[in-house]
Amino acid sequence: MAKRQLGLHVPMFVVLLGFQVAPALAHGDKVVPQVPDGTGPDGTGYITKFDITNLGPELSYRVTNTKLMFFLQNGNPWTVATSLGTGNEFRLDLGALQTLRIETLGTSPNITAGYAIIRSSEKSTNFAEDYEVAVTAYYEVRKGGNVIDTVSVAVAQPTVDWAFPVQIDNPRNLHTGFAIVNLAGAANQVTLRLWKAGTPASGSATDAGTAAVTLAANEQKAVYLYPSIFPRVDSFKGMLRGYSDRPVAILALLQTPTPTGVQYATMAPAYVDALRRNTFVYLRQGFPLDADLPVSDYTGNSQDTAPWDVLYETQGSGARRLVARSGAMFAVIGKRNTAEFDNEVSIETLRGLTYTTDPINLSDNSPNLAIEFAFAVKTGLGRYVKVRIADLISRTDDKGSYKDLALEMYIYK
Repeated sequence: MAKRQLGLHVPMFVVLLGFQVAPALAHGDKVVPQVPDGTGPDGTGYITKFDITNLGPELSYRVTNTKLMFFLQNGNPWTVATSLGTGNEFRLDLGALQTLRIETLGTSPNITAGYAIIRSSEKSTNFAEDYEVAVTAYYEVRKGGNVIDTVSVAVAQPTVDWAFPVQIDNPRNLHTGFAIVNLAGAANQVTLRLWKAGTPASGSATDAGTAAVTLAANEQKAVYLYPSIFPRVDSFKGMLRGYSDRPVAILALLQTPTPTGVQYATMAPAYVDALRRNTFVYLRQGFPLDADLPVSDYTGNSQDTAPWDVLYETQGSGARRLVARSGAMFAVIGKRNTAEFDNEVSIETLRGLTYTTDPINLSDNSPNLAIEFAFAVKTGLGRYVKVRIADLISRTDDKGSYKDLALEMYIYK
C-alpha cells in the first residue's frame, strides 16, 4: 500500500464541521467549512485567505453589520491571529463595491483547524445586491517558504441529495477524500452509493456498493472513501451519490501525487435536490420576471439593475402586454393542453422557433389572454424557457382592474 503524506490529514480530513453553536443555518449566514492554520511537525504550513466583497453599488450602502466569526471543530469560538488582529470574530466595514482580503497568519500551534461563518444582520432593501457580500475562500499550503499548493474551499450549500466524481488508485496514491457535516440538531442517516464508470460510456454505470453512515447531532466526519468507507474498493473511477435524512454540507478533495508531493483539487458536487426545473410562478400585472431563476420581484423594481427577462406591462384600462427586457426574446407557441405542453414542446422545439423582441399582447380582446396559451422565452443569459398560462386571476384596487397570471414554467438549465 502506498504511504500517504502526513500533511494531507489536516486539509483533507478537517473540513466540514458540526454546528454546535446553532443546529441549522441561520438567514444571512455564509459558512466556510474548512479553515486550517498553523505549521505541522514536518514543516508544512497552512494559512487561509478570505476575499469578502460588498456587492452594493450605492455609496450609501456601506456594510457595517456583518461579521466574520471563527469556530473550532467542537463549535467553541476560535481565537485566531489574522491580518485584522487576533480574535474570534471581526466586524466588517466595507464601502460600496469594496473588497477586503483577510488572512490567517499561520501561527496556530500544531496546525489548528476549524470553520468560519460570515454572518449578516444588515437591513433589507428592494434591491438584492444592497448590503450583500460575496465570499471567496481558499487555503495555501507552504513549505520551505514557498507555496506548494492552493486549495479552493467553496461556501457550503445545505443538501439532502448530492453527487460528485470519484477516482481511487491506491498503488498510485490517488485518493478521493470526503467530508460531511450534519447540519441538523438530531441524528442523521446518510447513504453513500458508488457507481462505477465503464466502457462504452453509453451503457449504464455499474453499482459498486453502498455504505451507511449515521451522524450524531451536529457531528462531522471526514475520511477517505478507501479504505474507511469502502474498504474493498482500492481502484475506482465513477461517481458517488449520497442521500441523507436531514440537511448536510459536503466537501470532496482529490489527492494527486506530484514530483513535489501530493496536491489537492476540489471536486465540484452536483446538488441534485437543487436541479428542479419546473415550477408555478405568480406574475402580477405591472411586475417583472427573471425567467432564469425564476423570480418575480414583488416590490416592482422593473427598472433596477437585475436582468429581468419579462415585464408584464399595463398599457391602459384592459390593455396589457408582455415586454422582453435585458436581451430576452419571445416566440409564441399557442394553446397547448397539458400533455402537449409537457411532452411535445421539447428543448429541440424551442431551439427551432423564431424569436423576436415583439411584445405579446394580453389585452382583454386578445386570444392570447387564455388558459393554456403557451409561449417560449430565450432569456438574456441564453437559456430556453417554456411557459404556459395555468390560470387568470382577476384583481381590482383603487387604481383599476388587473389580470394576474399563474404560469407553468420549465427552465432548461
